[in-house]
Amino acid sequence: MKFSTNHPLLYIYSSMKIFLILYISIPLFVFSQKHDYIWITGHNNNLVDTSFGGATIDFNFNPAYVYYNYRELNLFTTNASICDSLGNLLFYTNGCSIAGADDLILENGEDLNPGSGHSLWCDQYKDGYSGGIQNAIILPLPDSIGVYYLIHKSFELSPKALADKLMYSVIDMRMSNGKGKVVQKNVLLMTGELSFGEIVGV
Repeated sequence: MKFSTNHPLLYIYSSMKIFLILYISIPLFVFSQKHDYIWITGHNNNLVDTSFGGATIDFNFNPAYVYYNYRELNLFTTNASICDSLGNLLFYTNGCSIAGADDLILENGEDLNPGSGHSLWCDQYKDGYSGGIQNAIILPLPDSIGVYYLIHKSFELSPKALADKLMYSVIDMRMSNGKGKVVQKNVLLMTGELSFGEIVGV
């Protein structure tokens, strides 16, 4: 069967071809945000045994590049980091303090999660905050540039370990000449008997 050049079926067929080409091409023009491209790890960092302690996993490379990095902050079970949209590390936390990409504590970045948990894990043991896996998460503030929420839980240890507060802190990376500053800290969101860890973003 032959169609004339202005037949409706020929028009639909041509339109479908154009749509299919555009649909297949979309992934070529979409770029993902790289806010989770660098993971900070490391417990019992020390300069004596460099095979144990601080490590960085950098997903800007394929395969991921893993390297040792000495840092003052030990990271126990509380560990969160955030990158800019290009995959450059901005800051991270061990639940006790917040440090920048240079591993120095941000301005006003000490004394997260005050209470008996902080006294034991941060002040006495200097291990980094405990209290469950995924005990902190960092999220960019929508419709802003360089402002981030750190959502974190604190724990009381007497008479038993109890997650009792969900809090947030706000970090503005435009402050302190681009090194970042904690502009709000330990702001209470809710209190009660909370689960250990399990903070996730959707």
